[in-house]
Amino acid sequence: MAQKAHPIILRPTDDLYQGPTHWNEAKSYYIISTIHKLIESCCSETNHYLNKIQINRHLGLIIIEIDLIHLHFKSKRRFVSRRYKENKNKNKKQSWTIIACRLYTAIKLIQHFVGTKKVTLKINRLKAYTRSIPKPARRQLAYFNKGFNRAKYDYARYGMQLLYLLIKNKANATSFLRFLKQNICSRQRRKRHYQFLGYIKQALKALEPYKEIQGLKIQIKGRFTHKAKGRSRSWKHQIGSMPLSQLDKNIQTQYAQTQTAYGSVGLKIWICK
Repeated sequence: MAQKAHPIILRPTDDLYQGPTHWNEAKSYYIISTIHKLIESCCSETNHYLNKIQINRHLGLIIIEIDLIHLHFKSKRRFVSRRYKENKNKNKKQSWTIIACRLYTAIKLIQHFVGTKKVTLKINRLKAYTRSIPKPARRQLAYFNKGFNRAKYDYARYGMQLLYLLIKNKANATSFLRFLKQNICSRQRRKRHYQFLGYIKQALKALEPYKEIQGLKIQIKGRFTHKAKGRSRSWKHQIGSMPLSQLDKNIQTQYAQTQTAYGSVGLKIWICK
């Protein structure tokens, strides 16, 4: 049998951007991938997700344009707790100031690494709030945002915002893949993965009437649950249609791999816009 091709190899895209201006050196791909990883690492352990990045070079100038999605973990209402000061200090690590300081340091590292005269960084930040989600969808997901479930479903509020942006065609598959990767990797206890996947399924079902994309498909395969004898499990969910056999459709695909306490897990996402 023939080898299966990547779904987006032969598909024409409407995006006029065809990649950065190539360096004359043979290490151009290495330089571009290193810059991408460096900027992506600046958003780690924060509520900012890297949605898109474009790198252009003109003579001695490098122009980097990134799209960030700023998700709000908690509402504007004051969090009443006995340990309010500790929670407040913990939330400071997720602020925009930390991201700006990291990006400012990353520009200096990129300039020293590439050896150009100037590096320009343009940031487009998209803020997301829970109030922007329609009220019928919020009512269906109200159980996950209750106070007694705050520690159990700590991803519910910002996950709802990211899924709504993905359904409205305002977010990319890269940001959603990072959301799945960091939550599956962090759920180490038994049955926690089932709770997370159940939340994803119910959230997509609640937001499906408001979708502006043709289809979305998620596939997770590996040892993400407690099973004897090393058996791997597969979890799939799809909304809308996913015409993988039609080459004229604009389908965005992202693959990734992560590790859990039970073994490796493969993540695949298809978005038909």
